[in-house]
Amino acid sequence: MNKINTNEMILILNPNSQGGNTGKNWISTYSKVKEFLPKNHRIIFTKKTNDGIFDTRKLLRKGYKNIVAIGGDGTINEIANGFFNLQPQNRNIENLVKFSFDTKLKLVNPNGVLYIIPSGSRNVLARSFGLKHQGERALKRIKQMKRRKMDAILALITDKNSRSLTHKRIILNAAEIGVGAEIIDRSKKVRRKVKSRFVSTVASIVATLPAYNSNECDIVIDGHKRISSNMTMGVIANGRFLGGGFKAAPRAKFSDGLLDIIILKNSGSLKMLDKLIELKGASTYKFEEDILYYQASEVKFFPKERNVTVTVSVDGEPIGILPAMFKSYHDALTIKTETSSSRI
Repeated sequence: MNKINTNEMILILNPNSQGGNTGKNWISTYSKVKEFLPKNHRIIFTKKTNDGIFDTRKLLRKGYKNIVAIGGDGTINEIANGFFNLQPQNRNIENLVKFSFDTKLKLVNPNGVLYIIPSGSRNVLARSFGLKHQGERALKRIKQMKRRKMDAILALITDKNSRSLTHKRIILNAAEIGVGAEIIDRSKKVRRKVKSRFVSTVASIVATLPAYNSNECDIVIDGHKRISSNMTMGVIANGRFLGGGFKAAPRAKFSDGLLDIIILKNSGSLKMLDKLIELKGASTYKFEEDILYYQASEVKFFPKERNVTVTVSVDGEPIGILPAMFKSYHDALTIKTETSSSRI
């Protein structure tokens, strides 16, 4: 039996990222970057949703420690989730109210390192990090990448089809609740028929905003601060940016042990559009009556009406619905990226 070389670098690639261009151009890309990679490396292609989680977890359990994520935000999120021992849980709403997070996240392999190579259409995580390069240009710099620690957000999110099941999910950049997540969900459905990301996004915004109704929610911050709000959109952020260039969390840092919590409330469709546009600025929302901004280690969201469906997305992927809760774990993940201009 051959002994495993645990120092071997494993590149996990989503060929469907960047509208399929990552896979289509991979032979050409690999010929240009091969000399910049360590001699001992291997490439694995994902084939379907969640392959990144399961492939990564399997490799880390075998002792491999250098895992390279090549793809968009969703792919990188999946691979990051593979670094942790997470299992779905059967919990009803009453149990979620009383639920307490563990004090630490359990890593599959404490020596594991996640290399981040953005290769998607939007690369929102890369923008929040302030990374300048993606794909081929990032791979050519892989040996010079800087090792660092970053916070990981753990989310418990209710399954849309079975409200007694909750998903545990790691978030690297941000989760969106309400209208933002609904636009993402609708956009992905439209993109199955219309390949253009721009067209699908615009169509989804136009279809979602006029008809969207805000929802009464109870929000509990750090276990003691309670807010009841007619919420249009919620953001739980590790990074500063959302898709579309919206700078939703201007004070966010990737290694401060805090969630940045943004709540957009009381917004009709036209007012909502104005508020979303304002998120592109550098405002801290200090004087905004309809935008609440908090920094905390933990937050829980509960809709007041049980039969209401409020969508939740994680790093650009629809995952489930409310109730949901989120906790920041300080410096829980070791990563490598190029030197960035961001305040990590």
